[in-house]
Amino acid sequence: MAAQRLDVPGTFNFRDVGGYPCAGGVVKHGVLYRSDGLARLDDAGRAALASRNVRTVIDLRDGYEVASMPDALDGLDVTTVSLPVFEGSGASQGDGVITLEALYERMVTQHAPVVVQALRTIAEHRDGAVVVHCTAGKDRTGVVIALALLAVGVPRDVVIEDYAATQANLAGEWLEGMIALLATYNVVDSPEIRVLMGGSPAEAITSVIDLIEQRHGSVREYLLSAGLTLGELGDLESRLVDRA
Repeated sequence: MAAQRLDVPGTFNFRDVGGYPCAGGVVKHGVLYRSDGLARLDDAGRAALASRNVRTVIDLRDGYEVASMPDALDGLDVTTVSLPVFEGSGASQGDGVITLEALYERMVTQHAPVVVQALRTIAEHRDGAVVVHCTAGKDRTGVVIALALLAVGVPRDVVIEDYAATQANLAGEWLEGMIALLATYNVVDSPEIRVLMGGSPAEAITSVIDLIEQRHGSVREYLLSAGLTLGELGDLESRLVDRA
């Protein structure tokens, strides 16, 4: 069962990835959250973050997105770590040509250092909980969260199910608002655009996991080849896994 959406006013896809089984234990609750953008947070939304002891926000959006819709974190005692992936932003999706599979391949090949730094940040920031987000919380966030979970031994089928849960959360208000926004940039609504903006089909994340395993043998070996150290992998496990 994929993690359920949590009630954080101003978000559509805020979830705790805790509770999943992993090698030697379970993923801790209240340590790592994933979300769509935080620009719509109101006082109630900020209070929800504070109540969950969120102290670090990893923002994977590019500079244009951040400037257009800055996170509404005023008054919260949080550290924002900006790690722009660029791929997966509204700007890079605008032509409606690239597939999710191709997008994710670019992320783990061309932007591997950013992926590694995101996992390193999760491991290092131990004062309170961490939220990883982008705009939709499905592509850049989806890949980073999937790799973090796989790195600590969460079963592949569980990781795929967690990724796929995003689509239902974004359907309706969030997706229709995004389609309307794209229309102002003369992007025509189409089934392909809807999948690109709001879809999280299991085969998309499966394709990038397959690619990594074919080229590196495992996600852990991929991360090591991309610059994460064995010690940092151990730190990530210590941060995320409850072995009690």
